Amino acid sequence: MSDFMEDYALWRRLPFPSLRRGGNLLHAGENLALIHGDLALADGHVTQVILLVDEGIFRPSHADVMGLLEGVMSRLRCFSEGMTAEEREVADSHYRYAALLHRIYSEFLRVGASPTT
Repeated sequence: MSDFMEDYALWRRLPFPSLRRGGNLLHAGENLALIHGDLALADGHVTQVILLVDEGIFRPSHADVMGLLEGVMSRLRCFSEGMTAEEREVADSHYRYAALLHRIYSEFLRVGASPTT
């Protein structure tokens, strides 16, 4: 569970990825904005992990969080073709954040389903 706690601590420290690069709002089109919104939605569902860590309460979201995160990562992989360097940097930060959430929530589901929790 130490990898889980390391990932959890990293998630709690990290700022949510931005659509900005420096002072510039990226205009990569609607796709990146929609992906950004879906990642924010997934991030909200992943907050259920805080209850497990802080209070030992396992209460998974009713949403398909894993599917949502896999969809975000898949869309980011497809969308990255033809991006500028700035756009790619923003998309990569979104991908890394989504992958972190995926690891955390996957372990949350595994730990929560074990009989010792």
